[in-house]
Amino acid sequence: MSSHLHHTLSNPRTQAPPPLTDLWATEVVPQLPPDLEAQARILGAFQRRRAVACATDLLRAVLAAVLVATSLQHLGVWAILAGVADISAPAWHKRLIRSRPWLAWLLAELLAPPLPPLRLIPHAGGNILLVDATCLRQPGGNGDDWRLHTAYNFTVGRLAQVTLTDQSGGEHLGYYRLQPGDIVVADNGYGYRRSVATVCKQQADLVIRVRPATFPFEQADGHLVDVVAQLRKRGPSVRVWRGWCTDRDGERYRVRLIAAKLPPAEAAAARRRARQNARDHGRSVQPQTLLVAGWVLLITTLPMARWDAPAVLRLYRVRWQVELVFKRMKSILRLGQLRGHTRSSIEAQVLALLVAWALQAEEVAWVRQQVAWLGRASRASVSSWTLTVLSVDVLRQQVRGGWGQARLHACLPRLQRFLTSRTRQDRAHQETAVRAWLERRPPPSLIVLEAAA
Repeated sequence: MSSHLHHTLSNPRTQAPPPLTDLWATEVVPQLPPDLEAQARILGAFQRRRAVACATDLLRAVLAAVLVATSLQHLGVWAILAGVADISAPAWHKRLIRSRPWLAWLLAELLAPPLPPLRLIPHAGGNILLVDATCLRQPGGNGDDWRLHTAYNFTVGRLAQVTLTDQSGGEHLGYYRLQPGDIVVADNGYGYRRSVATVCKQQADLVIRVRPATFPFEQADGHLVDVVAQLRKRGPSVRVWRGWCTDRDGERYRVRLIAAKLPPAEAAAARRRARQNARDHGRSVQPQTLLVAGWVLLITTLPMARWDAPAVLRLYRVRWQVELVFKRMKSILRLGQLRGHTRSSIEAQVLALLVAWALQAEEVAWVRQQVAWLGRASRASVSSWTLTVLSVDVLRQQVRGGWGQARLHACLPRLQRFLTSRTRQDRAHQETAVRAWLERRPPPSLIVLEAAA
């Protein structure tokens, strides 16, 4: 009877067992818009059924590309094991690129507020929108290659509007559509008269931090107020002036200027930053710059009857929450670790990550309410960081799916093209070459016999 002298693999099964779980179909698909398939065809993301059966499978693959896969080859492996499609890595790249308009439409649909909205805090007026922009870096970039302009709805606890631009896209409120009664809170990057005009024309209100040099503050007769001279005078730590501002078109808007003196330690830190900024730009710091650094100057259009100066100052401190949202998105969702070098690939990746963020946002809001209700007796604070980590992990599991060794072994013939690489002409594959060299060496027993002879 013949015997094999080497190990052989068993024949692959003719039919691979199905994935173990399908949380995608039962938990994610019901959250998607009903016209997802139609919009995928209209916007060119899903034109012909080549391997990918439907638009929901295409969306799952797009999310897997940013949540699960580390490369396009890994995406091809995942798609086979998950039973989504069996296509090459370049084919997946083309489908991701073509999905950009569709992803932008889906993101807008997911960010639209639910009816009725799940409000985390009672607020009689409109929504409190925390507006800011963050920089995104692509491989080989300078750190300011892309800018994500964001309006975070603090009242609802979720993103409201986002816009992606390159580094030439400056910060301004023209990116956002406001509703009557909304309150915009922004830092001094938006501290210009055009911000007041943009918000007031949409019948909303704002609270923005300003600098005296870039925001002329007028009296009722049109004369400018010397804000720096007013700050030099002795007086209370919180001061309020009523006045006006005029935009480029000559329209005047009634505003309030609120000045709050920083505590000594914070004022000293702000002056150190001002000196360092002047040194970085090769200029000497001005005395009035050091004076203004010790104050928080706010312009607001909110009515004084309901929003006095302490309330406006406290509302402005909430603005820091949008910075924490950026930190969670970059750390937990890996928005700060973009891959690719072309504009189209970066846009597709950012849009896919934002869609993933929007899909888990409603779950975060619901869980936050439940945890707060369960811990109402102890008055414990809900950890937004841990809650976001948990929610993103749930979404990642829903997208990834599940399979075992049996399916992996059965799919090996189809996975082979993703698990091997072509031989390069300029450099040999070291691991393969060394293994082949070791296999050609004579076994130790033969070497001993030859030495004895």
